[in-house]
Amino acid sequence: MADPRELAARFVSRTGQTASDDAALSRELARAVDEARRAWPTVELPDEEFVEHLAARVRPDDDAVTVLRQLRVADLYLACAAARGRTGAELAFERNLLARVGQFINSIDGAAPFVADVTQALRIKLFVGSDGQGKLSQYSGRGALESWVCAVAIRTAIDLRRAGGHEPRENERALDVLAATDDPELELLRQRYDGQFRAALEAALTALPARDRTLLRLYFIEQLPAAQIGKLYRVHETTILRRITRAREAVFEQVRAAMSHTLRLSASEFDELLALLRSRLDVSVHRLLVSETGR
Repeated sequence: MADPRELAARFVSRTGQTASDDAALSRELARAVDEARRAWPTVELPDEEFVEHLAARVRPDDDAVTVLRQLRVADLYLACAAARGRTGAELAFERNLLARVGQFINSIDGAAPFVADVTQALRIKLFVGSDGQGKLSQYSGRGALESWVCAVAIRTAIDLRRAGGHEPRENERALDVLAATDDPELELLRQRYDGQFRAALEAALTALPARDRTLLRLYFIEQLPAAQIGKLYRVHETTILRRITRAREAVFEQVRAAMSHTLRLSASEFDELLALLRSRLDVSVHRLLVSETGR
């Protein structure tokens, strides 16, 4: 193993942090490397590369030691090595994860030819990607790699069936929701704090000026085009779109501020959760406005 102090220095340089306890960080990195190597003794990955990979999962304002203790370091080690094509990694990944694709997608279609197609598509998605950057490098290490690969396999299977002209069955719709983020742990995090998000969103909408609330209602509930709303207000549609954008951003910023005071999450977890909530903001606003209309 490389000198833990040198690994700690490399880690700090990659995260942009100022190490408050070099000894604790060195010990934690040594533990992470040792745990990963014992889990995958046939996989070869230089300690320095693995530490840089770990550093990419830590934000400058995180407590590095705390985050490292929360990460699934053995899973991250395999994912990092496989994504980089290191000796023994792809074989280990194939035997331990890709060999189980049939099990992962059995509720969708367990036929051998379909499983083979999904497995091949999954290999391309994980190791190559559409731009030469495989999706495997995006694995965060917060949840089990098995669960993450399962979610990506489900997503891939559903996409292949739809590309083949198959209408989604009821069970596929449920699985589609689970696989929406390719990260079941993040989805569970969203569900856990859904109540706080809804409360913060309701407060943010209530705090909007009446004009902005009316704009959102016309846009999301009445589903009027921006050009038509512009005619109602006697302004150009681009002005309406800017106002809607500002209203949406005001809502999200208030939600972010409210949740930052109530959630005890690391900075990286909070940012990932907010990114997921932002991606669903329009749907959530629509639902709340609909429920208000029905009162």
